[in-house]
Amino acid sequence: MGESSRYPTDILPDTELMTGYDVEAAITRGLLIDGVPRRVLFGEAAIAASYQAEALHMGPHPLGVLAQYVRAGGFAGALDLPEPVIGREPGELVRGWLRAAAAGGADLGREVLFARWLAEVALLITMRRRVREEGS
Repeated sequence: MGESSRYPTDILPDTELMTGYDVEAAITRGLLIDGVPRRVLFGEAAIAASYQAEALHMGPHPLGVLAQYVRAGGFAGALDLPEPVIGREPGELVRGWLRAAAAGGADLGREVLFARWLAEVALLITMRRRVREEGS
């Protein structure tokens, strides 16, 4: 698990998840290699991605729509979108994720897996928002 092993709970602090975690590398590895890299993709990489998206004020809905688009149009179709999500910075973030996912080439299984990952990132944002709302 790399860097996270230095923390007693194996959970990275929020600030490191938002700024220091290489989500793109985790996407490429996790889509190509089953086992630990795949668990990391759907674990701490999804959490990090959700923090990074929220830091740019991206909500869950655009990621959910993009997940459906990836399922239907694959990596190539999603990369051809003029604006995969609204806003320059969120768009750059998501395009980086898409390029990392497509790095292994077009493959229906990896495209579906990546779409599932995007949906999970959206779900994590939704869950954190609900917890914040209940706490206020």
